[in-house]
Amino acid sequence: MSELIELRESKTIGEVLDFLYNNELFSLPSALVNLASQLQKHEEEDESEEEKEELSYQVKCLKAMREVSYSEVIALVKYINGHTPFRTKHSVKGEQYENVLVVFGRGWNQYNFGQMLEWENSGIPADKESAYERSRNLFYVTCSRPTTNLALLFTQELSEDALTTLNTWFAGNVTEM
Repeated sequence: MSELIELRESKTIGEVLDFLYNNELFSLPSALVNLASQLQKHEEEDESEEEKEELSYQVKCLKAMREVSYSEVIALVKYINGHTPFRTKHSVKGEQYENVLVVFGRGWNQYNFGQMLEWENSGIPADKESAYERSRNLFYVTCSRPTTNLALLFTQELSEDALTTLNTWFAGNVTEM
């Protein structure tokens, strides 16, 4: 068992699976065994680059998955089970944290925080009230989580109007970079 623990901390998913399979600690599903044998066949044969590119999608996925460090699986399980200091917008309702860093960007179609901050000064267009409220509500939730320190990082360039709103709300405690 100590060997398995060591493998989990320092090896890849593929190496951990191989150990479990070779030591008959559990049986793999037949579909996975078939994909693994296809992958092994391709790796053992002297194939051209073109032939290697013809691997099935599933075999390519299996190969990529086998190369991932098993420590990433451990970290993912810890995150899913709430055993990390990190949270996303969907998991913070009612929670408080001493220090909070909120990263705002344009990666979401449903939220535009720069626009929301601009509209706070210039007025909300009638046809954009729901978009404004969505962004404002999430902004409020994120800003109301810290007990001590709050840092807001905007990965998008903010207009002068948006910066004015932030300076008003945060009493001039805004640093531009």
